[in-house]
Amino acid sequence: MRTAHHTPRASTRPSSKQTVIAAGAHALQLATASGLLRCAVPAALGGCGTLEDLARGATELANRSRAAAWVLWAQRSAIEALVQSSNIAVREHLLPDLLAGELAGALPLSLDARPVIAEEVAGAYLLYGVLDPVPNLQWSGFSLVAPIRRAAHPLEWAVLRGEEDGLRVGIDHEGDTWWGSRAAAVTLNGTFFRMDEWIGGSELLDAMQPVLKTLEASLQAAGLAEAFR
Repeated sequence: MRTAHHTPRASTRPSSKQTVIAAGAHALQLATASGLLRCAVPAALGGCGTLEDLARGATELANRSRAAAWVLWAQRSAIEALVQSSNIAVREHLLPDLLAGELAGALPLSLDARPVIAEEVAGAYLLYGVLDPVPNLQWSGFSLVAPIRRAAHPLEWAVLRGEEDGLRVGIDHEGDTWWGSRAAAVTLNGTFFRMDEWIGGSELLDAMQPVLKTLEASLQAAGLAEAFR
C-alpha cells in the first residue's frame, strides 16, 4: 500500500457537525445496502459472492458516491482483516456486526507506512502515534484496525474500540475527495492495548492483498487514485 496523500480540494458542501455525521451514516448505509460487505467473504463466516462481484459492485458504488466508496474501502478492509486473522475470539465477537453494517470498521489508508508505537507497561502496552487519514470514523462508534510496532517485533495489527481512553479523533478532512466519508486523523496517546486485541503479524497484510487491491482499483476508477500517492 502506498503512502497516503490527502491534500483536500476546495468544496462548497455544508460542513456543520450534524450534516457531516448524517452524511457519514448515509454512506455506511449505502455500502451496507449494496451487499458488498459480504462479497468474497467465506460463506461459513456469513459471506457470499466472489472477488469479481466485489470488483464490479465497488466500482459501481464509487461512481455513485465517493463517500460510500471510502466507507466501503474501510469497512470491507476491516472485515477482511478479521476474516484473515488467527484471533478467532475477536473475529467471532466483531465480524457479525461489521458484516451487517451495525458497527463501523476503520483503518488508516497508509496501512504499513507509519505504525503506532507500543510501549510495554506491566505486561500490557500503551500505544502512541497518529494515523491519518482514517475513513469511516462514524459518530455512532467504530472499531479501529491499527498497525502497531512493539520493540524487537515486526509490524503487527490490533483492533481497538473507538471509545478507548487516549484515542482522539480529529476534525473531518474537508474537500470533495473526503466529504461524507468521516475521514480524519486518529491520535493515540497512551491508549491501552491488551494482547487479546492482537489480530495478526505482518503476514496479515499479505493475506488481505486480493481484497485491498480490488477495492483500491474501484477508487482509482472513480478518480480517487491521488489519495493513494
